[in-house]
Amino acid sequence: MICEKCQKNEVSVHLTDIVNNTKREYHLCRDCAQSHGVSIQAQLQNFKNLTVPEFYASPQEKSETANSPEGLGDCPDCGMSYSNFRKEGKFGCSRDYDLFSGSLDDLFEKIHAADQHKGRSPARYHEQMVQSLEVERLRESLTHAVSDEDFEQAAAIRDQLRILESGS
Repeated sequence: MICEKCQKNEVSVHLTDIVNNTKREYHLCRDCAQSHGVSIQAQLQNFKNLTVPEFYASPQEKSETANSPEGLGDCPDCGMSYSNFRKEGKFGCSRDYDLFSGSLDDLFEKIHAADQHKGRSPARYHEQMVQSLEVERLRESLTHAVSDEDFEQAAAIRDQLRILESGS
């Protein structure tokens, strides 16, 4: 069997990638596998850091990376470029976050399906967190009701907010 990438060498690496019940198989020669960072150690490192190597990226993701804001420049401290950050999924230093901040919100929203991290909290704060999230949800609803000029709904939401906030 001949390598799918170079179409020259004999295949020595067989990869099976299953994502969302979709199975994709790759058959590569040793050189192409190495050039794409495919090895057992590289794959273990990728799972450890939860990053997706460029080799697995769909053509659409590769074009998005290619069209990413390259005008940001490299970090003067560590030399990290935005495209390298996208490939590796890690910053080189603390200054990178500030340097690339304008492009990160969209990226984080794609990854996490939200632009704000809402992780786990200790059990003793669970009730406070539930109330805090409910207040936040009600405030958003209040804003939407006012912008839609649904003042009856807004008044009802305001009353719910007062009850919640007085109880805390």
